[in-house]
Amino acid sequence: MKRKLLYIAVASTALFLAGCSKKMPVALPSTQAPVDSAPLNGSVVPGTDINTGVQGGGSQKDQFQKGKVSANGKYLGTDGLSKSGFKLLYFASDSYTLDDDQVQRLMSDLPKIKATAASGKILLEGNCDEFGTDEYNYALGLKRAKAVKSLLVNSGVDATHIDTVSYGESNPTCTIDAPACHAKNRRVEINKL
Repeated sequence: MKRKLLYIAVASTALFLAGCSKKMPVALPSTQAPVDSAPLNGSVVPGTDINTGVQGGGSQKDQFQKGKVSANGKYLGTDGLSKSGFKLLYFASDSYTLDDDQVQRLMSDLPKIKATAASGKILLEGNCDEFGTDEYNYALGLKRAKAVKSLLVNSGVDATHIDTVSYGESNPTCTIDAPACHAKNRRVEINKL
């Protein structure tokens, strides 16, 4: 009888553990930006050309420009506009620091952002890939949005005209299981409220 109970207990534990979250555990970032967020001289990971093979039948969210992904996981393409027509800003994996090329993208939209904010409000939407827990991705998305807000405020945009939100991993722009696609989801979108 004791042996039978032992087998039931072991089997129950195994079933319980098998049903746990499918996501990989990820440690929360420190208060400093991760080391891997530094620009890597444009280096790319071999074999990360963005070419999904989607032939016309894929949804618009799955269509994206051919480009590359940096060694730190940042999308290097120049495509991507928000619903309001602002350039998308891409981040390295597990980072909320904008690399220099993304700061330049943001600054190229600055006059348009200032005009939009002066006549109303803008919303900075932080997004992540699907790796990590929901809580981690929500926090990282918010840090990304706040990092962009800080740059805009330092560039003369009134902070009271900027709202931030995090969608974590719940708002992917690309749903193909490929490194390049995951990189497109690590972004901040700027939209008019």
